[in-house]
Amino acid sequence: MMFANAQLEKLLDYLAETLDPGRQAQVEELHRRVLEWEPVERLPVVMQYPLPEEVSDNMPFRPYPHSEIFADPAKMLFNELLHAFDTSIACRGMIDDDLPCTVRANFGTVIIASLFGGRVEQVEENPPWVRHFDSLDEFRRAMDTDPTDLSRGWCPRVVETYQFYAEALTEHPELREMISVVLPDLQGPIDNVDMLRGTEFFTDFYNDPEMVAHALEQAATAQIAFARHLAPYLSDGPEGYCHQHTVLMPGNVLIRNDSSIMLSPEMYRERVAPHDERVLCELGGGGIHCCGKIEHNLGEFLAVPGCGCLDLGQPEMNDIDKLYAQAAGHGPNGSRKTPIIRLRVDRQELTSGSVMQRFPTGVSLMHQAQSLADAQETMAAYRRACE
Repeated sequence: MMFANAQLEKLLDYLAETLDPGRQAQVEELHRRVLEWEPVERLPVVMQYPLPEEVSDNMPFRPYPHSEIFADPAKMLFNELLHAFDTSIACRGMIDDDLPCTVRANFGTVIIASLFGGRVEQVEENPPWVRHFDSLDEFRRAMDTDPTDLSRGWCPRVVETYQFYAEALTEHPELREMISVVLPDLQGPIDNVDMLRGTEFFTDFYNDPEMVAHALEQAATAQIAFARHLAPYLSDGPEGYCHQHTVLMPGNVLIRNDSSIMLSPEMYRERVAPHDERVLCELGGGGIHCCGKIEHNLGEFLAVPGCGCLDLGQPEMNDIDKLYAQAAGHGPNGSRKTPIIRLRVDRQELTSGSVMQRFPTGVSLMHQAQSLADAQETMAAYRRACE
């Protein structure tokens, strides 16, 4: 195909010349081993960093403004390859970190909420968000929408984006072998309903539990239906694994569960966990993501059938050593081992290698570097420390 976007064509050519399939296989195997709690010489590390402000011979590309990608799948794919989630497939060879090569349709958190008629807004360079319904009646009507009608909201444009990705990568079969096309952010039952209802949702748990149960069931049905609908457009794996948030994880889906930190363990277990369990089990297992302080609900997350890993958005807000011990099977859930993905550690722990004493396996790491050069230096020091 002839690209209307010459920059994307140049970037794909650049990646075809610079990405090493052997290195990609090593990255995936290292991630897989820690997910299985196998002994490793070092934990996998994904570096996050800003791109250099000036183009250079080593990196002659600059990302498009975030506001431009939602109407242009070529620009979205370009940014996914160049600098997404503060990581860079294009720069991986310079840093030699353990970033798997993945791209997704990056429409933010709004996809499932838009199916139910959520009013999506996108301002300046901010990600899109959903403005919740103004009244309870509007919310009730929205949650009676057919959750399997995938012609609604932003669902069609997500499909069109994946169709473009497939066509673009077909021109470079060597890249299609290395770059996994993965699920977009479909959130989770409670987060999707929370976006549509607003803060009243938490009083609804007491005032109208039947409505809450119906809304969560509808949201779960929509998430399952759209994930299954997108499956033919994806190239994720290997079997039994998928990628989300730039790292390998067990299963096929990551449930975003941020709103659950507002609930007690009992409320989560009785009212929300059954819907999370349904999504996980019907889609072949997966993980649970949560930002914020999650310690009060950690045991409940680990107990959800189908939950194969934890993804911590803000691990620094928690007692990580306590969480790790519990995930390693030393807590009230007995001997079950549940890996933690994207655990953040500081530079000193990496460069000294002391992180390996703290977390011998069962963990993939993410580190926020100050610059591309800092990422290079930190990764090189970490490798030396673990030799």
